[in-house]
Amino acid sequence: METTLFDTHFHLTPETDFPALLEASRAAGVEHFLLAGTSREDIPHYAQLARENEGVVYAAGQHPHDSANFTDDDLALIRSHLAQDAVAVGEIGLDYYYNFSPAENQERVFAQMLELSVEFGKPAQIHCRQAFDRCYALVKTHLTPGLPFIIHSFADGPAEAEKWLELGAFLSFNGMVTFRKGDNIRESLALVPADRLLLETDSPYLAPVPHRGETNSPAFLPEIAKKVAEERGWDLADTIRQTTANALHLLRLSES
Repeated sequence: METTLFDTHFHLTPETDFPALLEASRAAGVEHFLLAGTSREDIPHYAQLARENEGVVYAAGQHPHDSANFTDDDLALIRSHLAQDAVAVGEIGLDYYYNFSPAENQERVFAQMLELSVEFGKPAQIHCRQAFDRCYALVKTHLTPGLPFIIHSFADGPAEAEKWLELGAFLSFNGMVTFRKGDNIRESLALVPADRLLLETDSPYLAPVPHRGETNSPAFLPEIAKKVAEERGWDLADTIRQTTANALHLLRLSES
């Protein structure tokens, strides 16, 4: 089994030096990377980077923040990438914390994205912030039972974790699991079956302790893995092997 880490969800900024990011991350033991697309602005760029760099894959989807401006052309772009080599539908979902787009727009686009997940048989990477009830209802309505999906940046408590797990979700944990006020996240972590646990950074956001306040990077994923291992009572190497194997299997990047 793999003994290198898989960052299953991160983003770039216009300032990101991608070759330097890859070099630093690989030096830290991260060899697998999933760039999470959010709109027409980044999906083509992420696709190009994935095609040019070993160990890098990408997802194509519409983030809820800009759902109000989603067009038929955007849908066609995402569909095209899913028909080619995007490995997941994301980042998609609902965000009722910021509400940058009206709820009805968010829900309409989210439903369309979930239907693409079913059409292409590729897992959805779901952003769910202060919107659990509606996220859950839409997933239950639009996703085929048995089709796996990911709750990215999991930040809720055990009650929500249990409901997602009952639907077959994979839960993905990032730097928030290291935060002092992350008790609810750590309690949820304890409930996740070993084969449905994923790691991510969501960089450049949410840098883990001891890097709080810095620009996050996949190179910081080892800090998240260490905390997950500590909370689960696992050996660090076993944690890395298990979470990487989970991601490779879920995204159909391995035979196992």
